[in-house]
Amino acid sequence: MKATGVVRKVDELGRLVLPKELRDLFDINIKDPLENYVDDETYHIEEV
Repeated sequence: MKATGVVRKVDELGRLVLPKELRDLFDINIKDPLENYVDDETYHIEEV
């Protein structure tokens, strides 16, 4: 996968913004449900 070179910080409420480039790349739209989990020390984000 190509690196996007975009860095985001977690805000005061614990939120992380997914840059538009990543949302477009993975076809993630507004209000799409995403599951976040750790498996064998690897962090995953997947569409539900």
